[in-house]
Amino acid sequence: MRRAVDVSVALLVLDLSLTVMSGGFSIYGPVSAPGLSIRITVALVLLALRYRLAGSAASPRWYGYLAILLLCLPLLHLRAYRLRGDGMWYYAYARSLAFDGDLDFSNEYRRLGVDQFRGSQPVRETGLPRNTFPIGAGLLWIPFVALGHVGAGIRNLHGQSTAYDGFSDPYLHAAALGGLILGWLGLLILDRLLRRWFSPGTAFAAAVGTVMGSFLFWYVGYQPIYTHAPSFLLATLLMERWARGPTTAREFAILGLLLGAAACVRWQNVILVFLPLWSLVGIALERPRLALREAGALAGTFLVGFSPQLVAWKILFGRFYFGVPLGEDYMRWSQPFLGELLFSSRHGLFSWSPILLLAVVGLLFFVRRQPRLGIPLLMLLAGFTYINASVADWWAGGSFGARRFDSALPIFALGLATGVRGTIGFIRRRPSVVLGLLLFGVVAVNLLFMEQYRKGRIAVDDTISWETAAGGILEDFFDGVGYPFSFPANWYFALRYGRPKTQYDLLVGKYLFHWHNNLGGVIDLGESDSPFLGNGWSSVSDWEGRPREVRLAVSQPAGVFIPTDRPETLRVVVECAAPREAEPQWIEVWLNGERLGGFHPGERMGEHALLAPARWWRRINLLEFATGEGALAEPSFLAVDRIRFERAN
Repeated sequence: MRRAVDVSVALLVLDLSLTVMSGGFSIYGPVSAPGLSIRITVALVLLALRYRLAGSAASPRWYGYLAILLLCLPLLHLRAYRLRGDGMWYYAYARSLAFDGDLDFSNEYRRLGVDQFRGSQPVRETGLPRNTFPIGAGLLWIPFVALGHVGAGIRNLHGQSTAYDGFSDPYLHAAALGGLILGWLGLLILDRLLRRWFSPGTAFAAAVGTVMGSFLFWYVGYQPIYTHAPSFLLATLLMERWARGPTTAREFAILGLLLGAAACVRWQNVILVFLPLWSLVGIALERPRLALREAGALAGTFLVGFSPQLVAWKILFGRFYFGVPLGEDYMRWSQPFLGELLFSSRHGLFSWSPILLLAVVGLLFFVRRQPRLGIPLLMLLAGFTYINASVADWWAGGSFGARRFDSALPIFALGLATGVRGTIGFIRRRPSVVLGLLLFGVVAVNLLFMEQYRKGRIAVDDTISWETAAGGILEDFFDGVGYPFSFPANWYFALRYGRPKTQYDLLVGKYLFHWHNNLGGVIDLGESDSPFLGNGWSSVSDWEGRPREVRLAVSQPAGVFIPTDRPETLRVVVECAAPREAEPQWIEVWLNGERLGGFHPGERMGEHALLAPARWWRRINLLEFATGEGALAEPSFLAVDRIRFERAN
């Protein structure tokens, strides 16, 4: 019976894989969404039966991981993207090597529609189209791209004309399936790493929670033709090997090979060298000669593992090192965006993946209990954070969450496992406290619900929309405490400037002149100014009977928040006028508490320019307007249309 079940599960998994690769066809014919669901359900039932037949020898974790893989297949088939964004340049490596056996991407870029992009133009020294992305993921996808032939063959078998060229859909489906499988293998290795210190159940919960509860799940199930799944796999494998305590040249050679491969996938993974170096320092303190031999093994195999990237650079650029792909300004080592990286709503690490904030708390307890391993891992996490915070586009473009932390996830998993174990122990020791917290939550929700009734947001004597009621409850909750996983940054902002905590989420992460997705140097006061509006302003008003939105300064000082990515000298041009009901009077302008200057507004809209030196600018700046000393009190003293900023040089 066990053999029959094993064969049945294997055949179902094969059939599902073929369906994904071919884009909806099995060997037997087209597969609809209901047909796919039936196959998944039958496979899960067979897995449950196989678990029962195995008896006490069965490992429920293994069956749980297989079930997760099966449940991800329909997600990959029905919901996932294929080639998008950077994935087109990564895939170009796999396709060119698998089909053409070279690194001339001319045909790949032309077919993918990126041949006119700046990052695809020919290199002057070699004449080959450039590719400033790492090669590693493309190498790992080559076997899956080859499987695309199978998917294309199935489609042709059923009368769907499909080219065997590496560009048709089956090849992209196969590469996406490869991304899912690589991420799933990383999940299995993470489980093995965690079981060194935690029970199997705790390890399973922490591994699944870290992968599926963070940004990584997007890059495993929804957008797998990116580097994050293979990067996570190799980093986890390296940490698992390192956690065993390397002592021999052979063990350091394995670490060097994994390090080189990980750096081929994402260059910043070279920071993982910190772990074997930490071990080498410990050995050197006791046996210096042995440490030299092991360091040589580490360095030698690192070069072997990283050699594909060196060769690719040499072929494409005519030299063995290319440098920072997007210019010297791409890395800002002295101006890291730390607060934004962690808490901003623009793909902040903790704001988009709250489970990782809980993991950080647990990691501190893990370090206390396992200092020999915990201290270097905590230092490595700090290094990852500094590197990612120093990148100019710290939000990683059109990213789902802080995707550049993919290689740090095993460290977070250790903290999450510690938290899971501690929480289970606390529940056993203090069940009454847990019950009290649950009751407090129920009462709090009921109070917020009553507020919706009191404010008239829901009908007093009629049916209601639960969606509207729930939205109102969330709105009142965020107004009171802010988004919990932007804490403490949002509370600091609110206390410092006297503004709503929710404004932090709208403001932090926008910039006047950043090279990528900026405000164009303009703050326009009107309906869309809520991220930038400080205290002291009226509601939106029309100016001189025309649909020109302005704000009236009605209390002093009236402030506007100005987000910048770096300090530089700027001309501040205020387009404003004296309100109709007020006499024109001298206006003082202040920037972060420093007097910038002043001007007399006219009765008609006009521009007034002031110069703000670089030393006065911060990331978040408060530009304030007030009347001069001795000025008469007015209901409003300034009407502002917009504020424009110009670089002085």
